[in-house]
Amino acid sequence: MKTVNASWKQLFSLFCITLLLCAVPTLGLARSQSKTSTKRTTKAKMTRAKASTKKAPPAPAVIDEAAVQSSFETFTLDWMKKLTEAEEYHRRELLKVSQSGDIFSAEYVGYLPQRFVAVKKTTSTETPFIGTLTYYERTLRCTGKTKDAATQGPFEQVETTPVMEIFRFTNGKWVY
Repeated sequence: MKTVNASWKQLFSLFCITLLLCAVPTLGLARSQSKTSTKRTTKAKMTRAKASTKKAPPAPAVIDEAAVQSSFETFTLDWMKKLTEAEEYHRRELLKVSQSGDIFSAEYVGYLPQRFVAVKKTTSTETPFIGTLTYYERTLRCTGKTKDAATQGPFEQVETTPVMEIFRFTNGKWVY
């Protein structure tokens, strides 16, 4: 009976020691968290005090929809100009030449100048408008009996694909 009691006493002692070992780090953590919390509270109070001495931010400017529409027209004209430059690059640098039997075919991607634009108001204060630009991408191809003949042209349009791009009006300008 004494051995059983001694075993229980040892187990109980072990349990108490384990409990104390677990509790000590927790108490230390609680203290460090309370110090951090105090620092945060003090810092927040100081920030609020500084903020109260600053001037209130200016009221958001009223954005004229007609001006936004006009600026999108200009933006998309510039975009189409970039596409025209890209078409020249495609023809010079990215021309794909293939051979089928004794016929060569040269092909590149170009763009039609027609465009359709639309501007829509959003509920976002950060991006109050979005604009869509729709244009047409075209595949141009030339065939010939030699590789040189195929790459010289004239190229004919063989396929047209509509492309719609969406742009956002943020911080007073159109972003792509």
